Amino acid sequence: MQNVPPAASVRIDPGAAAASLSSSTGSPLASGAAFAVYRLGRSSFHAAVVRRVEGRCVVVAERTEPIGGAEFDGLILAYLSGRHPDHGARLWSRIADPSEAADRQLKALLLEKITQAREQLSERDFTVITLPSVDIKMPLTREEFESRVEELVATTVDVMEETLAEAGVHPAELSGLLMAGGAARTPLAATTLRRRFGLEPVLAAPNAKVLAAEAAPVATRELPYVEEEEAPPRRKGQRRAVVAAAALLLLVGAGAAFGSQLGDGDSTEDDPLAEESPSAAATSATESASAPETAAASTEEASATPSESPTPDEADQGPQDPVEEAPSSEDEPTTESAPTGSVPNVVGMSTAEAHQAVEDAGFAGVDQSGEERGVFDWSHEDCEVIGQSPEAGSVRALSESVSVTFSYSGEASECDV
Repeated sequence: MQNVPPAASVRIDPGAAAASLSSSTGSPLASGAAFAVYRLGRSSFHAAVVRRVEGRCVVVAERTEPIGGAEFDGLILAYLSGRHPDHGARLWSRIADPSEAADRQLKALLLEKITQAREQLSERDFTVITLPSVDIKMPLTREEFESRVEELVATTVDVMEETLAEAGVHPAELSGLLMAGGAARTPLAATTLRRRFGLEPVLAAPNAKVLAAEAAPVATRELPYVEEEEAPPRRKGQRRAVVAAAALLLLVGAGAAFGSQLGDGDSTEDDPLAEESPSAAATSATESASAPETAAASTEEASATPSESPTPDEADQGPQDPVEEAPSSEDEPTTESAPTGSVPNVVGMSTAEAHQAVEDAGFAGVDQSGEERGVFDWSHEDCEVIGQSPEAGSVRALSESVSVTFSYSGEASECDV
C-alpha cells in the first residue's frame, strides 16, 4: 500500500493533540519536546509527529492511509459469511448483492452489529452477533477478529515508523505516543505499537478531537500583463524655464534699446559717462557679450528648479497656455479575465463534504456520477469520492463545475446531495 500525503481537507491539529496528551498524562509538554499521534478512525488513518517550538505546537511530519474501522468491519463480514455458511446461501447472496430495499437494510443492520461487536471485543474476549429478524447468532472471539485485521494494523504501524523517520525523531526521543479514534481502541493496535517502539501508548479520551478541517483555498483571479511605460517628462517645469529665459532676454533687449535711445537724444558733452576710457568701453563690450551666456545659465537654473513660484516678470506675460499632459499608462483600460480559483482536493471525502468544499472554494457546483462496487469490496466507503476532474490544485474559472466520481454498493441515489 502506497503512502500518500494527507488529504487537503483534514489534518492533525497539533494544538488539540498536545492538549489531549497533556490531559491524559497530567503533565504539560515541555518546550522542544516531540510526541507522536496515531489516529485510527472509521475511514482513515493519520500518523503525525508534533513538536513544541517557542510556545507553539507544530506538525513536523504527517502521513495518512485509507484504513479504518469500516475496512475492519468489511473483513469480518467476509469472514463470517465463510465461517457460517449454514445460515443459507440465500441469506448471504442477499447481503452480497442487495438489489431490494429490504436486502440493503439487512446488510446495513448486519454491519452495524459487526461494529458493535468489534467495539465490545476491545474490552472482552468473546461476543455474539445476533440478527433476530433472520434468526442469526454468530459467535466471534477477539482472537478471530485480530487475525482478520492484523495485516492492516501492521500497515498503520509501518506508516507511523516512516513518519518518525521523515521527522528525524527516534522513538526513544518521544515524550509520548497518543492514540486517538474509535478503531485505535482495538487492543491489537496498542500491542503492536508497544512492541515496535518500546513505548507505552496513551489513549485519548473517547470524545477527544485531534483532527481539524483545513481552510478552503482562497479564490484568485489573473489579470492581463500590462507593460509599464516610461513616465513622460515633466513639461510644465520646462515651459516655466523657457518663459523665464524669454523674459530675461526681453529685459536685456529692452535695456539695450533704452540705452540706445538715450544716446541718440542727449548730448554727450554734459554726460561724463559719454567720454569713457577705451578700457571702460572694452569692459562694456565684454559684459554685453556675456549676456547671452548669463541668459542660458538662467535657463538651466530655472529648468533645474521647476517647482519654484513664477517671478514677477513671468506674471507680466499673462496666463500661460494649458499644457497637455501625456496620458499615463495607468489610465489605459485593462481587460480583466474571468475570476479563477484553485480546485480543492475532494478525493476521499463523502459526496456531501465534496459539495461543501467546492462551494467554499467558490466554484459553480459539483457534477457527480457513481461507480458501483461489489458487496465484499471494502476498498472504499459508500458515497466516498474516488476521482475528480479537474485535478486538485489546478487553477480554473470559478464559473466551472467540478466533476466527481463516487463509490457505492447499494443505491447511487443515496449519495445525492
